[in-house]
Amino acid sequence: MKKTIAFGVILVVLVPWLVHGGEKERLAMAVVLVEKSRLPERFVDLAEAFMETYFERYDKPLAQNPADANPFRKIFIEEVSLGEEELKLMLAEIYAAHFSENELKEIVNFFNTSSGKAWLEKQPILETEAEQIGLEWGQLLTQKVLKKFEGQTGEKILR
Repeated sequence: MKKTIAFGVILVVLVPWLVHGGEKERLAMAVVLVEKSRLPERFVDLAEAFMETYFERYDKPLAQNPADANPFRKIFIEEVSLGEEELKLMLAEIYAAHFSENELKEIVNFFNTSSGKAWLEKQPILETEAEQIGLEWGQLLTQKVLKKFEGQTGEKILR
């Protein structure tokens, strides 16, 4: 009877603790992967690009104090620094949801190799070029579909 109670206690207390610990480890490994991927920095760059028109309106190139040169940019930088860890954690939660701890470790190990470092360095330009190819391919595909549709149905589509 004591063994049964002890076993029950282990199941109720220890198993959830171990599972939760595993989730913490997986999330920690996912944070490492997010940092290696430089994804937060790319998101900050993207947000900065969105904000550029606002920055231009408030430029004060003759300001003596660099911090006063653009109050809008100063606020942006402050907000980024306050929210960057939160962004990393949000991204890490996505990675942790889709990869096991072991998979995350293997990916991080790959990114520590020369090939992995090269991949990380070239990934932004690869994405940009692939996106351009995808857009061009999509336009060609649309033209082919429209032409074929018009040929089969005789209906002209406005372009």
